[in-house]
Amino acid sequence: MNLETKLEVLKGACLNHQLVGSRITCNPPPTNTDQDVLVLTDKDLFESHLKPRLVEHSFDNDGSDCGDISEYLGEDELTFQSFSHGDLNLIITFSDQFYRRFLAATSIAKLLNIMPKDHRIALFQAVLYGNSYTPLPFDMPPPAPWAETPFA
Repeated sequence: MNLETKLEVLKGACLNHQLVGSRITCNPPPTNTDQDVLVLTDKDLFESHLKPRLVEHSFDNDGSDCGDISEYLGEDELTFQSFSHGDLNLIITFSDQFYRRFLAATSIAKLLNIMPKDHRIALFQAVLYGNSYTPLPFDMPPPAPWAETPFA
């Protein structure tokens, strides 16, 4: 089944959707990765249309176990849930703010052609949640030769 056919599950069940992820942001795009789709919907559309289709088409909930998904997505402005079917991942949110920020991070990752996955993750963490990137000690450059003690 091709991507267009798989995306039929979203028809009339969301407010908007956009292809995202490394297949979109990286040039050349990786060929050994899933296709991600960011989906903006609301509680009514999710409950009445999207959720039954996800079940019907055997999508797996890859997000954390949050109990009632609609309640969880409606609680916080920046929440999302992931669902997958084969190589298709749906990143579903009720949050217009999350949707806009995610697309903003996607556009910057694409503009800068950020290839290393950990760098793309750092960008998305900064844009979506305000988290700064702190390199781990093994990522630190060696101390300057004149330094008395190495930085820890």
